[in-house]
Amino acid sequence: MKQVISVVNLKGGVGKTTTAVSLAACWGEQGKKVLLVDLDPQGSAGVCVGVTGSGSELLGALQNINALPVVSTDIPGVDLVAAGPELAAARQIFVDGPGDEIFKSCLKQTRGEWDCVIIDCPPSLDILTTSALLASTSLIIPVEASFLGLNGLRQMVAAVNSIKLRNSDLDITAVVPCRAHPRRRIHWEIMDRLREMFPGKVSPIIHENVSLAEAPGSGKPVILAFRISRGSDDYRLVSLWLAERVGLDENKEADLSPSGFLQTAEQAGNI
Repeated sequence: MKQVISVVNLKGGVGKTTTAVSLAACWGEQGKKVLLVDLDPQGSAGVCVGVTGSGSELLGALQNINALPVVSTDIPGVDLVAAGPELAAARQIFVDGPGDEIFKSCLKQTRGEWDCVIIDCPPSLDILTTSALLASTSLIIPVEASFLGLNGLRQMVAAVNSIKLRNSDLDITAVVPCRAHPRRRIHWEIMDRLREMFPGKVSPIIHENVSLAEAPGSGKPVILAFRISRGSDDYRLVSLWLAERVGLDENKEADLSPSGFLQTAEQAGNI
C-alpha cells in the first residue's frame, strides 16, 4: 500500500462520500488497484458501489485487531471494506487511549496488492475519524463552496493540527471545492479565500450537477452511472490532478490524460 488517504470533513453534506467513491472509481478506471474503506456507520460509500452491510464484520475486526474484511465490487480495480449501523458501537467500545490506534493495526494486517487506500470518514471528529487520520499519510478535504463550508474547513484544520502531534506523516494534500456554482460571485470569493489558505492545494472544482445526486441510487459511481456528464468529467479531472500529488501518476492511461486536458479545463473555468 503506497498511500493511505482519508477523505474527511466535520461538516456533513459537502460531497465527502461522493468524492471518496468517485476518486476510487476514477483511479480504478485508470488501471490502479484501490481499497475503499467505509468508516462511516451510515455505510454510504458501500451503497454507492452497490454493497450494503451491517458493519458487524468491520466492528469484529477492530475488536479482535484482525485483518479488515475486504470484499470485491463490480467497480473495476476497487475493493471495499463495508460499514453499517453496528459500527456505531465502536464509539462506545473504543474510547480515548490505545483504542484509536486499532484501525492502523488492522490495516497493517490486511493483505492486498493495492496502490492506495481511500478512507471515507464520518462527518465528526470521533474515534473512527481519529483512527483513520492516525493511519493516513494524505488528507483530502471536500468543502462546499460557501461561507458555511469555509467556516467548517477552519474547524477541520484545527483538528488536523492536533492529530499531527501524533502522526507527523499526515498532510493536507488537497481541498476539493464541491457543489460549486461558478456563475455566482460568492463562488469566486470563496475560491480566493481557499487559495489564500491552501496555496497550490485547491483542486479543480466539482460543479453542482444532477448526475452526482442521482448516481447513488444506481449503486454505481457517477463515472459508471452517467459516463457522459459534468459530474463524471469533473471527478476524472480531479483524479488526474490528485494522482501526481499522491504518487499515483505513473503509467497514466493516454486516453484519460491527453496533453491538453488540464489546459482545456482551465480555459473552460473548471480550475
